[in-house]
Amino acid sequence: MPRACAVVFVAVAVAAASLLGMPARAAGGQQPVAAGVPDFEGGWVRIDPAGSGSFGGLAARFPRAALTAQGAAMKVERDPDDVDPDLSRPRAPGDAYIVSQGRCGGPGGGGIEPNSAALFIVQTRDEVLLVREGPGARRIFMDGRSHPDLAVWTPTALGHSVGRYEGEALVVETIGLTPGNVTAGGRRTPRTRLTERYRLSRDGARLTITYTWSDPELYQRPHTYELQLDRLPRDSYAFENWCDSGDPRQRQSIVPPKQIGQ
Repeated sequence: MPRACAVVFVAVAVAAASLLGMPARAAGGQQPVAAGVPDFEGGWVRIDPAGSGSFGGLAARFPRAALTAQGAAMKVERDPDDVDPDLSRPRAPGDAYIVSQGRCGGPGGGGIEPNSAALFIVQTRDEVLLVREGPGARRIFMDGRSHPDLAVWTPTALGHSVGRYEGEALVVETIGLTPGNVTAGGRRTPRTRLTERYRLSRDGARLTITYTWSDPELYQRPHTYELQLDRLPRDSYAFENWCDSGDPRQRQSIVPPKQIGQ
């Protein structure tokens, strides 16, 4: 029988705190963050000032990665969950043109970089959670621990992340990622280090995330670009994301409708 699952990603700590009338950062038995720490908590949605909703259009304006000969020679097999790369060929009405394998597990798109789905941030003293409105969530350790030994670490799509506050910024370092491509022509291996810097606008309504990929084997110089997100209203919450891996419609996204001539 087809395996059906309902995946629900909700900012649980925020919701529980609201119901109990207590500060969100003290929910779930977690210690609240220290006074003076920037307030990233809540919902955020990525904006596309250059892409008009298309991440490809947005990323086209990012600086291209300067790869070493080894980086340029690195071949990465296409993830079977990626969208159809042949988006340019015409589609007949009823022919889906963004397709996947239809699997329900895994971080999916936006595991590291936010996509068009909302992103919810939960802050506590010892960890920060990045919860997507869809499959995949990141756990950032803030308790001072170091990264694991890569010799005994199994690479994952989200890697291992540790963070710290530097003034008004949250700085996150991640290693242990699976080999793959990086936005704007980059590459990554488990040894590649990703440094993210989260910064708020003066009014707290805009979040800028700066991504810097560093790896002397792959890059001539660190590869850097930025994404921006707008803060959602404080009472926002994540929608349920239903997924049935046995439903063939799970393997499609956009279906062109029948066109009517003028």
